[in-house]
Amino acid sequence: MQKKIYSTLILMLLALGAHAKKTASTNAKETAPLKIGYTNIEYILSFLPETKGIESELASYEGQLKKKLKANVEEFQKKVQAFQQGYETMTEPARNKKQQALQQQQMRIQQEEMEAQEKLASKHTNLLKPIYEKIQNKIEQVAKENGYTHVFNANVGGMPVLLYAGEEHNISTLVLKKLGVNPNQDKKK
Repeated sequence: MQKKIYSTLILMLLALGAHAKKTASTNAKETAPLKIGYTNIEYILSFLPETKGIESELASYEGQLKKKLKANVEEFQKKVQAFQQGYETMTEPARNKKQQALQQQQMRIQQEEMEAQEKLASKHTNLLKPIYEKIQNKIEQVAKENGYTHVFNANVGGMPVLLYAGEEHNISTLVLKKLGVNPNQDKKK
């Protein structure tokens, strides 16, 4: 009886081993080799004609925001100067009321500065979003056509993300060509 149990166990172990070996070889065949590429989105953006238009629109919008803010700051400075000049002649309650009004105006200006920065950042994002989507689409096309399994951006915000990669894995030129730009001909000076 024990011989029968051992024989059954051995047969089960052999069957499991064969199944595991078959699964491992099937998984090995299904797994494509890893091929990693990289690009530099900022570099690509520097060649696109749309980028100049966006930069111009942003500069104009920023100028409008600054102009409005500057007018408010100048008005505030005039009020501060008037307060300083009339300080000695004011009563204590009048002084306190004026100081409080100036502090509130200063807080409004600071709030306007923060809102202006947020508006500018939001406009920047909204203007660049379609271009980033277009670039992403071309990166995906290049990656598929050239067998890349992963593509990284070489840097983000001026900080390197990719610490080392061979130049042969840089797909920026291929992406630019997909976008209809020849980086050798259209290089910015």
